Amino acid sequence: MMMATIRRLLGDFIRCTGGMVIRWIYQIQVIHPERLPAKGAALLLPNHVSFADGFFLSAACRVPVRFVMDETYAASPAVRLFIQIFETVTIRIGQPREAIRIAINALKGGDLVCLFPEGQLTRTGTLSELQRGGELIAKKAGYPVIPLWCDGVWGSIFSFERGRFFRKRPYGKPRGIFVSIAHAVTPDQVNLETLRNGMLEASASAIAKRFESSCWEKRTPRHMGTIHLDASARRRIWVNGYQIGQVNALQRRQPFCVLTADPTSLELLGLRFAFPELFDAAVVTRDDFDSQPSASWVGGDRLREALTLCKSAEGTVFYDFGSRALEAIAPPGLVHCPCLAIDGTVISMSMPNPPKAATDASPQLGSKPGTWGKLLPGWFLQPSADGRLWAHGPAAPPDGIALPTGCFLDLQGFLTPASSNSKNE
Repeated sequence: MMMATIRRLLGDFIRCTGGMVIRWIYQIQVIHPERLPAKGAALLLPNHVSFADGFFLSAACRVPVRFVMDETYAASPAVRLFIQIFETVTIRIGQPREAIRIAINALKGGDLVCLFPEGQLTRTGTLSELQRGGELIAKKAGYPVIPLWCDGVWGSIFSFERGRFFRKRPYGKPRGIFVSIAHAVTPDQVNLETLRNGMLEASASAIAKRFESSCWEKRTPRHMGTIHLDASARRRIWVNGYQIGQVNALQRRQPFCVLTADPTSLELLGLRFAFPELFDAAVVTRDDFDSQPSASWVGGDRLREALTLCKSAEGTVFYDFGSRALEAIAPPGLVHCPCLAIDGTVISMSMPNPPKAATDASPQLGSKPGTWGKLLPGWFLQPSADGRLWAHGPAAPPDGIALPTGCFLDLQGFLTPASSNSKNE
C-alpha cells in the first residue's frame, strides 16, 4: 500500500512539473478543454503521429490520463519505469479480448483512458484506418468516447517525416502544438464512422485555431505576383499550404518542379506559393520536362502530356492534379500520384508508399489505384441534403467545397470516386 501511494505521488509530481515544461517548450494550446470531464471515466481517442504523443497529451490534459500501450514496448527499462509511474495499461495486441477486458477495467476504475485507435504511428501524416478496439471497448464499457486531434507534431524528430523516426536534426524552435478536443460520443452512437468524423472535425478545429490571427488575412505569399485576393481568401491559402506540409508528399525544405506554361500549377495557390514559404521549399520552374533523380513534379494535363513523350522518368514523382489524374500513366520509373484540388484548393494527395514498419503492424499505403489519395488533415466531410459530400475546414469558404458527385472516403482514408468498388476494402 505504501509503495503504491509513493508511486502515485511520484507520478503526480512528474506529471505536474514535466507537463509545465512540455507545455512551455512546445507551446501547447488546447481547444475546448471543457469537453474533458473533470471527474469520471471516458475513453480518449487521438490521432497518432509520434513517439512523444503520450507526453504531449499528458501535458495538454489537466487531469491524469492512463494510456493503453502494447506490452512489447515494455522491454525497454525506461518504458517500464514510465509504465509503473503513470499506471499505463499494458495489453497484448495478439489477444484482443484480454486487451478489451483490461481497458474496460481501467475505465470502471473511474479513469480517463487514452487509446490510439489507429493501432500504429502514421507514416503518411494522415489518419490511418481505425481499428475496432476503441469501438468495442466503448460499447462494452458504456462510457463516453472523446475524439482528439494533436496538430503540429508532424515534422518533429519523433515523427516519420523525412522518412525515419529520430535520426534527424530538428528544424528549430517548435511552431506550437494544438490539441483539439471534439464533442463526446455516447456509447450507443459509437462506430468507426462517427469516431473518424469526430477526429477529422477536431483536426479542422486545431488548424483553424493555429491560423486565427488576423495577420494571416493581411499577409500575401511572396512571388504570388499581382493576384488579387480578399482577406479571407488569403487566410485560406495559408491554411491550405500548411495542410500540404502535414503529409508525407511534397517534402519540407526540398525543391519541387513545375512547368512554366502549366496552368494547373498556377491555380494551386496554397501549394505553389504558401507551402514553399511556410516550409522553405523552393519551386523550380522549367520550360520542358527533364528527368532528374528523386525529382518531384507538380502539374496537370500539360505536364502529363510531356511525361507521355519521355522514354524514361526514373526517380520522378508526379503529383497529378489534372482532369485525367485517375488514369494510369506509365513512363518507366515514374511514381504517379493522383491528387484532387477544387477551385485551386488541395483536398487530397497521393504519395509514395512509406516503408513497412519493422513490427507486425499492417502496412500503410500512400497511394491506392483509382483514388485521389489521402484526405489532408484539416478537412472533414459532410453530406448535403442530396447526399453529395462537401469538404469543410479552415481552408474552405464558409459554405464548404462540393466534392465530385458520388465520391466517398474509404476505410483507409482515400478519397474515392463513385465508380470505385473499394468502399469497404
